[in-house]
Amino acid sequence: MQNIGFSFSQGLHPHTRLGHMEALEGAILLERRQQVISNNLANTNTAGFKKQGLTFEEYLLPQIDATRRTAKGEIEKTLFTQGPTHETGNPLDFAIEGEGFFVVQTPAGNRYTRAGNFTLDAQNQLVTQEGYPVLGDGAPIILQDTTGKGIWLAEDGRFFVDETEMGRIDLVTFPNPDGLDRMGQNLYAETRASGQPAPSETPHVRQGFIEDSNINPVEEMVNMIDMFRAYEVQQKTLQSVDHLDDKAVNEVGRPA
Repeated sequence: MQNIGFSFSQGLHPHTRLGHMEALEGAILLERRQQVISNNLANTNTAGFKKQGLTFEEYLLPQIDATRRTAKGEIEKTLFTQGPTHETGNPLDFAIEGEGFFVVQTPAGNRYTRAGNFTLDAQNQLVTQEGYPVLGDGAPIILQDTTGKGIWLAEDGRFFVDETEMGRIDLVTFPNPDGLDRMGQNLYAETRASGQPAPSETPHVRQGFIEDSNINPVEEMVNMIDMFRAYEVQQKTLQSVDHLDDKAVNEVGRPA
């Protein structure tokens, strides 16, 4: 029997399961999108959290038979738009207005965050909610006033305790913040793509305020509904391909 218009091989394209491959790839990418949307919704009330987005692209995938087929890939991106700020009255809460990141010290090295809901530890160090020291002038910030009532932070990042200047909180920017690597716990790490951190040229910090997440929960819920509908389409595609395969096996070539 001669095959007309098809070149069957051990590769992925073209062959009888191509429909399955396309539908499965689409379903997997939609599942990944669902994870991103769910994570966004879960962090709606997380201070300084930045929305994560996911886009798709198509590319040519090399195969074992030296042919190529169109495949789908994902591009993950963090949206560093400014979140709304609200006043807390807590002297250890700080919100960056505009570009920039706080620098915190972790066992894995310096990391960067927009979440300024800090506190003091037993050593009177200014630390994140996870206990990582916040850096000022390249070292952990130590504030002797444990009540926080005498602590004052100027908008340019200078710390004062009882009117005595204690140093300047580290605020940095990156040539390409989109290249930062998300590390969890609302922290980011520099990469070759992000470039090296540099001191902010126009620091602007508000004491007693917190930057909220930049997530719109209504928009995320709409995205979730759209994602489920698209997933249903992929499921129906798989069912249709299975139905065609079943017809091919049971009806094609059947004697009249």
